[in-house]
Amino acid sequence: MKALFWVLVAIGCVYVFYTGAMAVSSYLEITSVVEQVVAERSSRTEREERATRVKEDIATKVAASGIKVGDRGVSVSDEGRTLDVSVRWSWPVIVYQGSEVLAIPLKHERTFKVPEKR
Repeated sequence: MKALFWVLVAIGCVYVFYTGAMAVSSYLEITSVVEQVVAERSSRTEREERATRVKEDIATKVAASGIKVGDRGVSVSDEGRTLDVSVRWSWPVIVYQGSEVLAIPLKHERTFKVPEKR
């Protein structure tokens, strides 16, 4: 009985480590996507449509990478010479019958200086 308890504790520790590693991986993926999209779109797009284009591209690339971000999860605001980007999502820890029972909420916010249009 004692051995079974320690086996279950070990399995639990491995699962917690795995879930944490996957959450960190999703954070790094989101960070990479945001930086890539802002670098591609910010200087090549007119100011009037810059925030919309960046938001759409981030949402598309994040969905393609397999990370679930809600409709309101991505927000981009154009403040003239800066672009404020915020992405919110959650990484599931416990999923039961397709619904998330417990999830880790994550957020990435960053302000980018926007160069003049080329």
